[in-house]
Amino acid sequence: MTLFTPVVSDLNPEQRAAVEHPGGPLLVIAGAGSGKTRVLTARIARLLASGVDPRAVLAFTFTNRAAREMRERIERAVGAAAARALWVGTFHATGVRILRQEAARVGLPRDFAIYDREDQEGVVRDIARRLALPEAGYRPALLLDRISDAKSALVSPAEFERLAPSPFERRVAEVYGLYEAELRASGALDFDDLIARVVALMRDDPEAGARWSRRFAHVLVDEYQDTNHAQFRMVQALAAGHGNLFVVGDDDQSIYGWRGADLSNVLDFERAFPGAALVRLEQNYRSSGNILRAANAVIANNRARKGKNLWSEREDGARLRFALAADEADEARRIRRFLDARAAAGGRYDEAAVLYRTNAQSRALESELRGAGIPFEIVGGVAFYQRREVKDLVAYLRAVVNPADAAAFWRIWNLPRRGLGDAVRARVEARAAAERPVLAPRAALAALVREGALTRAAAAGATDLLALLAELEGMRAGPVEELFARLLERTRYLESLDEEAESAAERRANVEELAAALATVSAREAAGEAEAPGDRLAAFLADAALATDADRLEEGADRVLLLTAHNAKGLEFAAVVIAGLEEGLMPHASALESDSELEEERRLFYVALTRARDEVLLTAAAYRRRFAPGGGMVASGARISRFVDEIPAGLLDRERPAGARPTGRSGDGDGRSPGATAGSRGATHAAVGRVVYHEQFGRGLVLEAEEGSGGLKCTVRFASGVKRVLGRFLSPGGHDDPA
Repeated sequence: MTLFTPVVSDLNPEQRAAVEHPGGPLLVIAGAGSGKTRVLTARIARLLASGVDPRAVLAFTFTNRAAREMRERIERAVGAAAARALWVGTFHATGVRILRQEAARVGLPRDFAIYDREDQEGVVRDIARRLALPEAGYRPALLLDRISDAKSALVSPAEFERLAPSPFERRVAEVYGLYEAELRASGALDFDDLIARVVALMRDDPEAGARWSRRFAHVLVDEYQDTNHAQFRMVQALAAGHGNLFVVGDDDQSIYGWRGADLSNVLDFERAFPGAALVRLEQNYRSSGNILRAANAVIANNRARKGKNLWSEREDGARLRFALAADEADEARRIRRFLDARAAAGGRYDEAAVLYRTNAQSRALESELRGAGIPFEIVGGVAFYQRREVKDLVAYLRAVVNPADAAAFWRIWNLPRRGLGDAVRARVEARAAAERPVLAPRAALAALVREGALTRAAAAGATDLLALLAELEGMRAGPVEELFARLLERTRYLESLDEEAESAAERRANVEELAAALATVSAREAAGEAEAPGDRLAAFLADAALATDADRLEEGADRVLLLTAHNAKGLEFAAVVIAGLEEGLMPHASALESDSELEEERRLFYVALTRARDEVLLTAAAYRRRFAPGGGMVASGARISRFVDEIPAGLLDRERPAGARPTGRSGDGDGRSPGATAGSRGATHAAVGRVVYHEQFGRGLVLEAEEGSGGLKCTVRFASGVKRVLGRFLSPGGHDDPA
């Protein structure tokens, strides 16, 4: 017991109750910042101190980093030897250990291969080719997603085929069966197999199942709310022999339903494990009182939850702030000023993070921070100009500016497909090398066309590419946004994105952000801000190239982190900015028609809020620019996110957009600025930021509002332009874009 006493001496009563749980299944609902890792570590230390063999303790984590941190903490508590004997690792790593030992029983070589995503896509691509499946409807990525979903649900190829409701699903079942055969022939597993095959082993081989359920006397699981069905079954099987299952999770932080996480694993825990106990960890050691009260108020709107109320011994701290910006560029400026103010007060940049819903939102932030010299790092994905669809289209622009740019040419020469494959490329390279000096690939291709050296199909594709580049070169002196619109029209690039199913919306958003960035080039020149008028496209490409280099920052550098709210889970910062709080962004448009998906969006906002220790800035844009399919840019507006309105008025200071005037008297007693809010107390539906409808002008967005002798007077942006109208002639306009 000498090891146990110092471990629990400074735990709060609820934490101690969890650590000292006598045995059997226990669900620990651990709120954000409530010390869950500390509780898990102390629980393991207590087990070892009470005589449990460390080899009989199995702990699951969701990341290798979390596993390392947990082992290090346990080592400090109980010593290196005991810590090394524990089984601590991710579900996949644990699956590998079990399957290595049981390889003969499951028909695998002991040194089986583990296929990554690229390996998997290669196998599926070959199968689809053999079956002559049309690529547009049967992309390898789409087929693999369906196969992965089936494996996570423990559905075999035969069962998948039996349940297939459509010809498409039956084709997927056929690919699934052939895919499994290919893996077997190669002595390989994919990531889903590492869990599903363990479940199958313990289900289908009673002797092995009993042996493994006796192997561990205690099973512990971190981040239990993120488990899918296969992981639940794995945990259930491993704990079946003894029932000593200790799981820690937070139903209010379940944000991965889109990748298979099953919230019912938490909500139905007592039903799945009869006699289970429940402990709630509600004391928060991270955030100020005001931040916690805001988070509690927002998440209380969800129905699918166990329920808890976070509290802290910390002081209330600063109120949260909300700023409604004019557009995405103004939003980025406001965020930059917030970061500047913190730095001027002595704060470090690495104490702050900017969170957003989609990766596409980072473009305006990157540009603003780079221009201001504020160091930043993008987490959980590549920088904007490194994203595939952005690189594809920028390569076209580079080829227009510099016909000798070989790297750009080879990226776009068969994009979209023009019948220019490897054989034609070899011909082009040989023709280029035959000249002295060596020809650029584009010039060599043109020479082959002139000489009639290509097949009819290849010549047609080459002629199309050369004509497109010549046409774009002819537009170079004009507005760059018109050139870009023509590029998208001729290549049908956006239509090709629509074939990418789940990723199409994100990639299309990135293309729209690129179009918005190009549109600012002409705007800067018109405003007299361009450094090199007359060569707008070349200047833009130079900025883009520099942006790539600027993103490479050293580990641990003092920089602001830019990341999606999903990628922020598990992190904490002194100050957090949550950007893009508009209906359609957060909550995302894809979730607005589903109650369960909307609740997951609210949990995502809750996770974002609870990353902050001291300060929270919430931002939204009255308008965001996006690319119109017919060419050109349109500015679209949406209502401020409902999540902002779910924060009690006394916890939130609201800032009006520049130039806006309040709808009522200043200081109305609730801390809000009525003219800048969506849904302020006492404000009408015509408050700034609201989408409204006018019988003559149609739908519009309120830019300014003020009380006058004749009532509320509003400045509203309609599709036909900006108008001044009386508020009594406006009605609510719904959630959609006003123009």
